[in-house]
Amino acid sequence: MTWGNRLRLLLGMLVVLAICAVLTLVVNQRERQAFSSNATVQAVQYQVGSDYGGIMVDQLVEPGADVNEGDRLFTVSSFSLQKDLANGLEPVSTAAYEVELDTGLVTYLASADGTLEDFETRQGGYLPGGETIAVITQESTQFVEAQFRLQPVDYARIRVGGRADVELPNRDTLRGKVSAISVETADGVALATVRVDVPELRSQQYAAFSQPGSPVTVTLTLHDDGLLAGPTDTLLQFLQRVGIR
Repeated sequence: MTWGNRLRLLLGMLVVLAICAVLTLVVNQRERQAFSSNATVQAVQYQVGSDYGGIMVDQLVEPGADVNEGDRLFTVSSFSLQKDLANGLEPVSTAAYEVELDTGLVTYLASADGTLEDFETRQGGYLPGGETIAVITQESTQFVEAQFRLQPVDYARIRVGGRADVELPNRDTLRGKVSAISVETADGVALATVRVDVPELRSQQYAAFSQPGSPVTVTLTLHDDGLLAGPTDTLLQFLQRVGIR
C-alpha cells in the first residue's frame, strides 16, 4: 500500500468517525426533547358575575373594549334582587357590582384592567344569576400551557426554569422557560401539564398569535447530566451561531 493510499484511508476513517460522532450527538439531543400533544396560548383572566341575574337594561361597554378596574360594564334589572328587597333583605354592593336598593338595579363592574371579551347577551337580553357573564383578559399576561404524554423517567427530567421552544402557527420559534409543572398518571404514562413563560409572545409583533386559545407547539429540553450532555450542548451552540439551527 502506497503512502497516498494510506493517507486516503486515514482521512476516510476520520470522516466516518466524525459523522458517527455527530449522529450520536444528534440522537442524544432527540432523546433530550419532549414534544407537546396539545398546547395553547393562555392569559390571566377575571370573571364577571353576580348572584343577581335579570334583563340587561343598559350596555355601557362593547365587547373587545379596553376597561379599567371599577369601570361600569352593564346594568341589569333583577327580579331576584327586587324579591329580596320586598322580603326585607338589604343586599350590599361589592367590588364586582353595585346594587341600587331603590330601583332594584345591579350594575356590573370591571374586576381588573384588561380587555372585555365577547359575551352572548346584549341590551334587552337575559343574564343568568350565579354564572360567569363575561371575561376580562388582563393585558401582557400571555403564557403557554402545554400537555405532554411522557414515560415516568422522562417526566422526572423536566425542570422548572428549563428551556422550552414555542413554535407559532407562522413557523416562528420563540424561546421560553418552564415556570410550573403539574401531572396525573394513567396506565403508567405521565400526563404532564407545563406552563411556559414566553416574554416575546407579549410583544406587538406577535399580537395575532397571542390571543387566548391560539394553538402552538412546544418542545421541551429535558434535563441531561450524562457524559454526552456537554458535547451535545457545544454542538447545538455551534449550529445556532452558524445559523443552521
